Amino acid sequence: MSRPCSLIRTFLRSPSSIPSRSSRSISTSPISLDTNKPSSVPVALIAKIRSSRPGTPLSLARSALLASNNDLNSALSWIAQQAKETGAAKQEKLAGRTADQGLVAVAVLADGTGGTGVRASIVEMRCETDFVARTDEFRELVEGIARSLAFFAEPTNEEGMVELDIKSDSTLDMPVVPSPSQISSQISQSTNNLPPPETIRTSLASIVSRLGENIQLKRASSISFEPSLPSSPSPTFLASSYLHASKTSPDSVKTGVQSGTLGGLLIARLSKGGIVDKTEVKSVLRSLARQVVAIPTSSIISSPSSPPVQDGEPSTALYDQQLITMAPSPKFEFEAGSNVGAVLRKWSELRGVEGEGLEVIQLRRWELGQE
Repeated sequence: MSRPCSLIRTFLRSPSSIPSRSSRSISTSPISLDTNKPSSVPVALIAKIRSSRPGTPLSLARSALLASNNDLNSALSWIAQQAKETGAAKQEKLAGRTADQGLVAVAVLADGTGGTGVRASIVEMRCETDFVARTDEFRELVEGIARSLAFFAEPTNEEGMVELDIKSDSTLDMPVVPSPSQISSQISQSTNNLPPPETIRTSLASIVSRLGENIQLKRASSISFEPSLPSSPSPTFLASSYLHASKTSPDSVKTGVQSGTLGGLLIARLSKGGIVDKTEVKSVLRSLARQVVAIPTSSIISSPSSPPVQDGEPSTALYDQQLITMAPSPKFEFEAGSNVGAVLRKWSELRGVEGEGLEVIQLRRWELGQE
């Protein structure tokens, strides 16, 4: 198992880790503080607090350490509680202000190749200014939310993505899974158990408290499929994504999470049989995810009620579009200019895949500000 996955599991299995799925709640019990407060605060502890919670003012970090007798974990919990209380009040006060900036994030924690099953999500989070949208703090939170929604997605036998209720307790009380680098930093800086992870609700309140803007989770969707056994006749489900002009750190990209202003998430189904190279399948699906982002795509196939396509304009149905993101090669020859549906049928025939072959069953193309 790779180190990023093991770090996430270490974080989630710590004694003060997340609650069970049945409750998904966070303790709000008041912190017991030592009345014998120290007279000074080590600069190193202030630095650790600001590293664990970027944007924390020096004065707040110092007050938290004084109130907790220089105990790092207690100080972090104290700050989180303060942020929750002040942030909730600010959220209510700023709720009416226009928020049309932000980011779209896509997480594919398991893409279905190698018998891993599928765990994926796509989210949009908005703020008021482009300045805030470009901060690492905002980007890390929207990517963390996407990571969490994919990680905790409930497996389904259906073929559709689940549109999540962004105002429900089951969504807002879900813990935010940090990136592997954040977990490593917390482990290296903590002398005792890791502090409990923040939920989506408390994280949103905290960032509003620190940045002073109307920041909101605008929409979210997730999907999960259990892995199919090699001997099973069931098809294999696969996922791929693409972000336009992503500025995500290499650390997050390696773990399958990216953010930008335009993202696409594609779910495919591969029938059993034939000789299929996993690397080639991933490459084909990556090309299709790029196609979804490159051309405004709202469906897989056109319906009788779809408006007619204007001359010179591409179809909004993926299978009717000319494939522009993949070229013929000696390994896979097809007629240049073919539409996506024809290319997928050709690929399935050449690889000897049974039934419907390789087919796209779900897609999302989300652009920032799209209503």
